[in-house]
Amino acid sequence: MLCVTVRVRGGVMKWTVNQWLTEGYRARRTGALTAYIYRSLRWPDFYLNASPAYEVKYAGTPIALIRFEGKGATVSSLEAAARFPEITDLDLVEIALWVNKLRAAASLN
Repeated sequence: MLCVTVRVRGGVMKWTVNQWLTEGYRARRTGALTAYIYRSLRWPDFYLNASPAYEVKYAGTPIALIRFEGKGATVSSLEAAARFPEITDLDLVEIALWVNKLRAAASLN
């Protein structure tokens, strides 16, 4: 299992993300929230540029798509995310930062 500590200005992030499966991650937030991140190929725009895409699932429902392009990432909330106000857009960005760090660390090994 691979785990990376990420710090931001003003303190430690709220989420802890670790590799759970091959190309899959588990994100846990203080207060017992757990989301799962899976490598996803089923989004139509994936086939246009072949950039890595990850689907964020919470309570078994896809709530966001993280797409990595070059050194950046795009985080898109899906409509279902509105049903789960406990996970904000900022939380999704934090999860994307974690996944990016873990992907980079895994590629070095």
